[in-house]
This record gives sequence, C-alpha cells and structure tokens, in this order.
Amino acid sequence: MATFDIPTMRDQIREHDEKRDAGLTEPDTLEIIKDLSYGPYGIENTFDIYYPIGTTTCLPTIINIHGGGFFYGDKELYRFYTMYLATQGFTVVNFNYRLAPDHQYPAPLEDTNALMNWLIEHGQSYYIDLDHLFLVGDSAGAQLVEQYTTLTSNSVYAQNFPFKVAAIQFKAVALNCGAYFIGENGAINQDFPFYFGDTITPTLESQFPVERYITDSFPPTFVTTATHDMLKDLAQPLVALLQSKGVETTYRLYANQDHSELGHVFHLNQKSDIARQCNNDELAFFKEFSLK
Repeated sequence: MATFDIPTMRDQIREHDEKRDAGLTEPDTLEIIKDLSYGPYGIENTFDIYYPIGTTTCLPTIINIHGGGFFYGDKELYRFYTMYLATQGFTVVNFNYRLAPDHQYPAPLEDTNALMNWLIEHGQSYYIDLDHLFLVGDSAGAQLVEQYTTLTSNSVYAQNFPFKVAAIQFKAVALNCGAYFIGENGAINQDFPFYFGDTITPTLESQFPVERYITDSFPPTFVTTATHDMLKDLAQPLVALLQSKGVETTYRLYANQDHSELGHVFHLNQKSDIARQCNNDELAFFKEFSLK
C-alpha cells in the first residue's frame, strides 16, 4: 500500500493555492457571514454564507463541498471562488468538514448531513431557498457530492449508513474534476488508505462503488474536467453511466486556446478566463433549474 506524507502534501498544496489567490480581495457587493457553527467539531464544523447586498427574499442556494483528497482544504481557500458564485445572484454556503487521517470515512458525509439539517432548521433566516438547492464540489469534494446526492436520491442506499439522511433534495449538481468509481477496479482503500483505513468491512463494501446505486432519481448533473486533469479519464465514464440511468447530464472538457496545460481544479483560479467560463457555464446550468 502506498505511503502518504500528509503534512508535506498539505504544505505543498497550500503554497500552490495561496499563490493562485495572491492579490484577490473579497467583493464589496456581498453580505458575508463567517464562522457559523453547524456541529460539535469546532473549526471543522464551521461555515460561511454569502448573498448579494440588498437581498430580501430567499435565493437559489449553492452549497460547495471543497476538495483536497479528503485530507486537505478548508473554506478559507474556497472563499474567492464561492464568493464569485454568490455575486451572480445566489446564496452560497461554504463549509469545513472533518479531514483524514484524524477523522476517517464517513466523517465528511456525516458532516455534510449535519450541515443540511442545520440549513433545514435555520436556512430561511439567511435567504436559503430549500426548494432550490444546488450542490457543487471538486476532486474529493466532487466524490462527496456524488455520494451524498446518491444518499438523498436512493433511500435503499441510504439504509447502508449509520445516520439518518436529511430530508433534502437538490435541483441539480456540478461535479468538477472528480474522483469517481472508488472500489470499481480494486480494493476500496487502495487510493485513499488514510481516509478509509486498513480494514475493508462488509459495510464498506455495501457502500462502494457508489455508482452502482445511482438511479434515475439522481438530479441533473454538470460534469467538468480539463485537458491535463489527472482525473480526466473518470469523467466520461461517469457521464455515460448517468445518461444510461436517464439523468439529464451535461459534459464539458475545458481546454486553453493555446493548448497550454489546463490542470486539476482549474476552475478555482479566479484570475483565469477559462475558469470564469467554466463557472459561468455551471451557473447557467443551475439557473435553468432555479425556475422549476
């Protein structure tokens, strides 16, 4: 089994992300509510809400699940991306969840579910439209979006988990550069042993591959990847599977016009025109369903 130097990887990725975001400022057109709490796990259960200044009624609401290989990332590193989404006429929820290896599977799913229950109870006070919810995630976050959406759309699958799934549905979801088909071609924990642990249990085997449990009740889905995304080869098979189930699915493979490298989670770079195009394409997709 591969070994992972988690502290070093965190430092390397954070250096890259901070360089990407250097010089960016938070928009002055938003109400920005920071560090709300949705659960008992301190800073790992905190979240922010953003919506345009002057908002007086509930808006279509995007909930972002950040990426980071299940061991890295937080809402601070996603604030410029998620704030941009909010400037386009949405309420946006940007949250932390517990990370591996200190907290292993299914901690992020439990936390996502706890957040949804908080939103059900308190969301209308923050202009969250529970009837027009959209879920977006990238990399490991896209896997969590896929899995949590399967939980909310397949009650049989939900019975395999130790928590009661929130009574919530999504109008549409967006999956960016995601890690799909875990357990399809080998041991469930071979790629993320620090997340799943060393022991494969019958319970875990009943939960993966997630794709086995996707039904025609899965919401409309926007799937993106890029020419040099390390997970690019997983996108089209997922699109084909969703379409085979009758799920309304849009697929985009993004490329730079000059054929230069366009890599993993490129859409987070708020200085990039191609990122802006991707994000606007997804928002347009969401807006189609915000009227339904």
